[in-house]
Amino acid sequence: MAPRIVNAFLLFLALLLMPHPGPARDFPLQQAITSFLQDDPTATLNMITTGTPPEVIDRALLSLYLKNEMHPLWLEAENGRLSARARQLIGVLLDSSADGMNPDDYKTGEILTLARSQNPEDKARLDVLLTLAMARYVADMREGSADPCLLDPELFASARDREVNILAVVNSGLRAPDLEAFLRAQSPAHRAYQGLRSALARYREIFARGGWPVIPAGPAVKPGQESERIPLIARRLRLGGEYDGPPATTLYTAELVRAVQRFQRHFQLTADGIIGPRTIEAMNIPVRELMRRIILNMERWRWLPHKLDGKRIFVNIAGFELTVSRDEQPVLTMPVIVGRVYHKTPVFTGRMTYLVINPYWNLPNSIAVAEVVPKMQKDPGYLARERIRIFRGWDENAQEVDPASIDWFTIGKGIRRYRLRQDPGPDNALGRIKFMLPNRYNVYLHDTPARQLFSRTNRSFSHGCIRLSRPLDLAVNLLADNHPPRSREELEKITASGRRTVIRLDTPLPVHIIYRTVRTTPDGQVFFFPDLYDRDRPLARALFARKPLSRCLLPGRPSP
Repeated sequence: MAPRIVNAFLLFLALLLMPHPGPARDFPLQQAITSFLQDDPTATLNMITTGTPPEVIDRALLSLYLKNEMHPLWLEAENGRLSARARQLIGVLLDSSADGMNPDDYKTGEILTLARSQNPEDKARLDVLLTLAMARYVADMREGSADPCLLDPELFASARDREVNILAVVNSGLRAPDLEAFLRAQSPAHRAYQGLRSALARYREIFARGGWPVIPAGPAVKPGQESERIPLIARRLRLGGEYDGPPATTLYTAELVRAVQRFQRHFQLTADGIIGPRTIEAMNIPVRELMRRIILNMERWRWLPHKLDGKRIFVNIAGFELTVSRDEQPVLTMPVIVGRVYHKTPVFTGRMTYLVINPYWNLPNSIAVAEVVPKMQKDPGYLARERIRIFRGWDENAQEVDPASIDWFTIGKGIRRYRLRQDPGPDNALGRIKFMLPNRYNVYLHDTPARQLFSRTNRSFSHGCIRLSRPLDLAVNLLADNHPPRSREELEKITASGRRTVIRLDTPLPVHIIYRTVRTTPDGQVFFFPDLYDRDRPLARALFARKPLSRCLLPGRPSP
């Protein structure tokens, strides 16, 4: 049966079974609501839905109002005025910009216009519109507001498939003792999100006051030199929060140098205090653009659980950083190396279950084909020098193969029939320790012998796994919670033995591999990272191009 026929039939039953309408002054509004729900209300209101098919939402609306005997949910039955709850809801919707939302997405302009009308049809439209607006707001805050159909699941694996139960959402809100508190509690409670929210408010104030000045291009300015641009630079730094010293002259003073270095660190520039072209370019990024970046990263945090208590690991790909936190307090931070642009580290959440000291490295097939075969063609001693052995299979008892028995000039992709394993040792590609969190990407955390790469600003050198600058520190931190705990001295002794040793964690540890191009610190500093994998643009397209109704095609619906 077609959705509209089903809706009409249910409405017919509702009218038959509806109790006595009560006072005459209430009956026109009941009747208007009943009539409005009959004609595809979601499409009529042109409301952005949660990704749930509109006809499903229409049936949910009908069920919701039937349970309330077609009385309004947000208007006072006696006079049709906005209830106290409705005013609370409208206030939260109007304030949604504080969370990087657009109040227009919730039809706030139409809501305020309809609220002034005395027409029963307008009041019916208003009541249903408030219901949908609340459901949309809760869906956005709980699970993100970007259209999932515009996000490549391979790039945005952590974005959830949204299907918010409108009945449950509205009923929860209507039962809440304090609707405003209920709605405010829908946003992420963790400090990372709230820090971005505060930063957004600060940058909005700067934007409202006209932003910051544009710094003209010119020769690099070094400490102690003079430049006519110094007063403008000082003003830019004062607005950004890096400088709070006395009014600047044309002299580039030591106090200003320190402020420039803080700014350079905030934008991942070499903190040498020299005001060169890249520093001027970063200073001239419009405040509106920085606000946009903050909003994108608030959206990313909405995809994760809204409470991140307990002990867990975060790896920020764009920031090249690992953080271990306990109840949101950082207890260990270190630089990391992530995947190259053409070997992107994926975004996902896993659970670390064990670590291996003195690990083997089983070379991926892609590396065996693209790197090992060509190198063996040029240098037959390559495998022996790198301590890489070949086996005829993947089980523990697989027969070892002599590399000289393979024709490296014809093997090509046939090398995939074999397992190539690098033995433990100081030159092993995984270093001395690897940390395992089973996942479909075969990504894990590990040590590396290439220590010199950690001094680079851009640290995207791996094939996708995450290389750690201080793996032993991480092992000591994690195993301190095991029973019995393992000391640093004990781990160093196992490492020195060269013996492959597996140590399981008593409690699996959540690991969030995330992509954040902006982060804040507890003292209010804001750090902006380069968009390493160019993921801000597609996210902005999905987040800011909000269209009426979902772009997801329903089963069987022809493409537009």
